[in-house]
Amino acid sequence: MLVSQTCFGQELLLSGVYKGQGLYIQNPYDADSGEFCVQAIHLNGKKTKTNLSLTAVRLAFRDIDLYTPVSVKIIHGDSCKPRIVNPEAILYHSNFKFDSLVLNDSIMHWYTKGDRRDGKYIIEKLKGEYWDIVKTLRSKGRFDGAQYVFFPEHTEGGNKYRIKYELPEGRYLYSLEMEHYHYPEGVTFSPRVVTDKMIFSREASYEIFRGDESILKGKAKEIPLRRLEPGDYSIVIEGEEDTFVKK
Repeated sequence: MLVSQTCFGQELLLSGVYKGQGLYIQNPYDADSGEFCVQAIHLNGKKTKTNLSLTAVRLAFRDIDLYTPVSVKIIHGDSCKPRIVNPEAILYHSNFKFDSLVLNDSIMHWYTKGDRRDGKYIIEKLKGEYWDIVKTLRSKGRFDGAQYVFFPEHTEGGNKYRIKYELPEGRYLYSLEMEHYHYPEGVTFSPRVVTDKMIFSREASYEIFRGDESILKGKAKEIPLRRLEPGDYSIVIEGEEDTFVKK
């Protein structure tokens, strides 16, 4: 949640919180090459459509919710360096932070540091294009660290959540979004004696072993195994282990 600025060759990296203001970037122009310094800007891992043919570039945080964590990567040329004019635009003045977030099939839990007793946590779930409130928890007010637990009711398929930490004076901060794919039924596969391919009941992550050696892994609904040597194998599908034979 503090702005950090580090140069790694041709990249300038910043992180912070969107507070409603744009980020201004000084973009030098090289008359000899006829090119501007900044080559691309990525926001939260996605390339933006920002106009880079200007000496003063404004990064608008379109479709970003207020007080949401943001990461900015500026890719630039070797012989130049862009300058962030107003890095304070994404600086969040607070001692509070989400220390970790965990979400699985049965539980959501998170750790915080710096929370206040008069604060609260609002758990939101994405339904269509809107975030619905599913639970509100009172803050424990433990500045040195606190743990919180929530038992979500997932729907089948993709589930996306975020947590809003809110204070009485109206200030708030969002956690990063958490996504979990929930399937009530486990994955089955066939056949158990394989000749050319294996088929799962749905797309799933898998890893195939022969003894202790990992042979193949990935995510698919159908795996071609014709070139696999004959013998006994084990397969781990989304954490569940089973066996099969290759003829």
